[in-house]
Amino acid sequence: ACSSFLLHLEKNLSDEEVESLCKKKWKYRWEVPSLDLSNCKWVGTGDCCLQDMLDSSTRDVKQSLYKHWLEVCKLYGGRDFPVSKHSSFFNIFNSYRDVLHCNKKPFYLKGHEEDSNIMDAYLMHSLNHIFRSIDLVKKNDTKVAKLQETAESELLIDDVVRDRGFTRPKVLILLPIRHIALRVVKRLIQLTPQASKVNVEFMDRFLEEFGYQEDETDLDNEELKLKIGNSKSQKISKPSDYEALFGGNSDDDFMIGIKFTRKSIRLYSDFYSSDMIVASPLALREKIDKVWAKKEEDFDYLSSIEVTIVDHADVIAMQNWEHLAVVLEQSNRMPSKQHGTDIMRIRKWQLDGHARHYRQTIILGHYVNPDINSSFNNWCVNYQGKDKVVAVMPDEFQYMVSILVQIYERFDVGSIADIDDIRLAHFINKVFPKIKDSEEGGIMIFISSYFEFVRVRNFLKSQNASFCLLGDNTKPKDVSRARNWFIQGKHKIMLYTERLLFFRRYKIRGVRDLIIYSLPERKELYPEVVNMLEGANNSNMSCTALFSKLDWLRLERIVGTASARRMVTSDKPVFVLC
Repeated sequence: ACSSFLLHLEKNLSDEEVESLCKKKWKYRWEVPSLDLSNCKWVGTGDCCLQDMLDSSTRDVKQSLYKHWLEVCKLYGGRDFPVSKHSSFFNIFNSYRDVLHCNKKPFYLKGHEEDSNIMDAYLMHSLNHIFRSIDLVKKNDTKVAKLQETAESELLIDDVVRDRGFTRPKVLILLPIRHIALRVVKRLIQLTPQASKVNVEFMDRFLEEFGYQEDETDLDNEELKLKIGNSKSQKISKPSDYEALFGGNSDDDFMIGIKFTRKSIRLYSDFYSSDMIVASPLALREKIDKVWAKKEEDFDYLSSIEVTIVDHADVIAMQNWEHLAVVLEQSNRMPSKQHGTDIMRIRKWQLDGHARHYRQTIILGHYVNPDINSSFNNWCVNYQGKDKVVAVMPDEFQYMVSILVQIYERFDVGSIADIDDIRLAHFINKVFPKIKDSEEGGIMIFISSYFEFVRVRNFLKSQNASFCLLGDNTKPKDVSRARNWFIQGKHKIMLYTERLLFFRRYKIRGVRDLIIYSLPERKELYPEVVNMLEGANNSNMSCTALFSKLDWLRLERIVGTASARRMVTSDKPVFVLC
């Protein structure tokens, strides 16, 4: 039987099919319960073949890869490989459909096994794709050589030997930080058959550049005093998920090419001679910007990407999702140069400018948000169709926080274009009058986005309010100063952004009144914020959260699907949760 690799790449789309794909009108026609994920289901476009994939054993893998993968799994205790999660996800990825799975439990939130299973599946899919591509080119090289010997050169234009794109890179893996890239590349090497990795070039350099590097900007002043001034004291601990995610090298600017030869893996290969590129969205965005500014020649190595994998999309969203959106948008464009490629061997659909309709995009993360959904709908236009996971969130609210009562205030909004103005107006008219004359202070306003942070800051300035700032770009020394002012009552109000909390995890003392101006994207940050009220007198403390029906995804993650539905549809706008 023909492999899914060949079936996917050898199809030539009609003009009508291309026109239909360009309309980006996706209809999810079927659903299948997910056996591996509780409260989840798969939904998809086109014909449903997912159940067959989930039920079947791993197929369509190069035998050398499959045999080695089996050995690796057995070595680490995996006895039920043919029906394991490895197998299910590999089959889903090997369908070459676009996939959005943003309900996986990441390794840093005690989901190591689930995260590793899915990582193994996409790495095996990547290796299978690369090795099949290399084999096809070698086979056709032999065929072309024989044709040239018999002077049948006119047959060289036959589609049978059209086996490549404009440039060599076929797989692009986008990751948020070096620590995760280290984890992925080490596993990639581990999953590569021994015969293909007799030598791994520049491994020492890779370990040095991607290994642990402590950054003292990660430590606040109190931690630095303990670290430097008192050798017997231990550093103040951060939450376990923070240590697991950022405990290694958390630099977010990296890009490395990987080339597979007959017996070796070459790290740091030139991008144009690489089979795979592992990069952060920031690094690629910088390359693209330099080309636009005419400081670099081109980024044509993205022109023929056939598989793009975005892992830990939720962490990338906390950095800057726009970088990734630009990378997806600029991938699979016509190159500016030929780059030494034999044009007679380039696939017809590449020459026709349809490469983006053949690129498979796999987006994986802990949660989904509107930016991720938008990119999946607009920049993932694979002709094979789409599969995604839809989850029903359980009600775990009572287990998340120790404070007894939280007030949720809903404000009504008609369209997403108006939400920022209406949220600010609700704050100005309904919330600020209650806090502006506070004598005690201790008022924290938690804000999800930097844009909202700027608007609230400017309003407080206009009111000559007493406030201090913990924003996305606040320097550690200024954070320490603001914390001291706040706990001493010199400033009554503190603004604190979600991004700073996620990347630094500063715990604030002296909070008596908490106003959640916008719900956090990340569910695990909600109890951290609310539990900052623990040190306050129970009779005096309060917690108020603002939301609208357009905050559905965030609200659902925090209070559960059933409660969220009730809160956005109820006639009453105020809810007391405890």
